[in-house]
Amino acid sequence: MQTIALILAYDGTPFAGWQRQNNQRTIQGCLEGAVSQINHAPTEVRAASRTDAGVHAEWQIAAFDTERTYEPERFRIALNALTPPEITIRHACAAPDGFQPRFESRGKHYRYLLWQGKYLPPFLINRAAHVRPLDIQNMQKAAQYLLGEHDFSAFRAIDCQAKSPVRTITKLDITYASSPYIYPCFDDHSLIQIDVVGTAFLKQMVRIIAGTLVDFGLGREPSQMLEILESRARVNAGETMPAAGLTLLRSFSSLDDIMNHQLPQEDVC
Repeated sequence: MQTIALILAYDGTPFAGWQRQNNQRTIQGCLEGAVSQINHAPTEVRAASRTDAGVHAEWQIAAFDTERTYEPERFRIALNALTPPEITIRHACAAPDGFQPRFESRGKHYRYLLWQGKYLPPFLINRAAHVRPLDIQNMQKAAQYLLGEHDFSAFRAIDCQAKSPVRTITKLDITYASSPYIYPCFDDHSLIQIDVVGTAFLKQMVRIIAGTLVDFGLGREPSQMLEILESRARVNAGETMPAAGLTLLRSFSSLDDIMNHQLPQEDVC
């Protein structure tokens, strides 16, 4: 028996999230179907993050156990052939027996995209949320109150099942991203990216933080962010932004040194 770890990317648009669900198309379900074909037996695939419906990933970490003695690269090739085109296995490597990505996680980096141009470009429909023009400097000032360890009760979904609302955010940056358009009618300030890095996150926490920051981009006083945080009341934070604007950019793991050493240089984050 050996354990294989995977780095995968996916477009979350056509899926009902990561987690397996009855009569729903999910990323876990598609991967387990493919791995089970290879193993000739039902096989569970474990992930570092259970992304919601519509959320994308560039560096999700998953793992499964197998009695096959194939080299990891053979699994990567086979799984890319057996999974839908919206899922790409970027890398496969041997992992410690029974490796559990969720419990071996060292943190996650999420990115939320906002488009403040006149209209949302068609190819960004499932990649960014369309918003009114924002004051990015005001957003940056408000974001500073969320850095560090806090009780994030005001920034989690009502049905969040986490035992503790305390989480730590180590990075929260709001910057302009380069527009994917080459035409001069689109300026470099149309696309805004919100980068959030933390040790762990509550349900919908990043999407609620993004929605709250949009409120500050529309004029709220930055110091009010501290009031929202200290209130611990979901009603005081902003709306939950659409899932389509969110991407799991990187999941950090105890296997990072091994994975980065084996990856082609252009694939290392």
